[in-house]
Amino acid sequence: MNKSALKEYIKSIFPNLRERSIDTILLHASFVKFKKGTKLIAEGKRHLYFYLILDGSVKSYYQKESKEVCLWFAFENEVVATIKTFEGNPSIETIELLEDSKLIRFNTETIKELAQIDISISHWILETITDHPIFLEERLHILQFMTSQERYEALITVAPEILQKVSLTDIASFLGVSRETLKKSHLNVLNLPLDNKVYFAGEIYDPYQQMGVPGAILSGYYTVDRLLTYK
Repeated sequence: MNKSALKEYIKSIFPNLRERSIDTILLHASFVKFKKGTKLIAEGKRHLYFYLILDGSVKSYYQKESKEVCLWFAFENEVVATIKTFEGNPSIETIELLEDSKLIRFNTETIKELAQIDISISHWILETITDHPIFLEERLHILQFMTSQERYEALITVAPEILQKVSLTDIASFLGVSRETLKKSHLNVLNLPLDNKVYFAGEIYDPYQQMGVPGAILSGYYTVDRLLTYK
């Protein structure tokens, strides 16, 4: 992706950024592609960059007694960073790609320096970094004050794409429940009455990419199969 395309993309995601500020930012940014499983940021290590996801997804986690405890997920058009590495300190979490991904990589220190002299960039950084503690506060509320069923319903309402991109094991870890409890929560949602609801069917999850009604039927079948068996 060339600089012109990157500029238009950033403008669409961050409309409050001035055009000349975007031009300045792009002098210290680059388009990158990484494979599934790549660790963008490693626990215990410093990191020089933060990212914007163009296409793909990531998970954040830390190790506890040889198990991964998932903290958050990020998808298209979301910024990927940790508060610790943004401050120049070793990260207390690992950020790993859940699929082959395309990202814009920004040099953290340079962007922070630009924020000192460009009010538009300063506001952008402030909003970006402020989003993270707000998210963590919301997650704490979910874990402390909601039942497992309510946690699951809240998650798929806010991020419905998570069921296609994230394993049940990672979702269960994020919600603080077992895989079995998560499956029960999902089945409870499937069994809710259909009154006053509108549903659409399509071929997006049909591996054979058939059109029309056959594709919609196969899409539904493979989607449910994935939800119930995906590890």
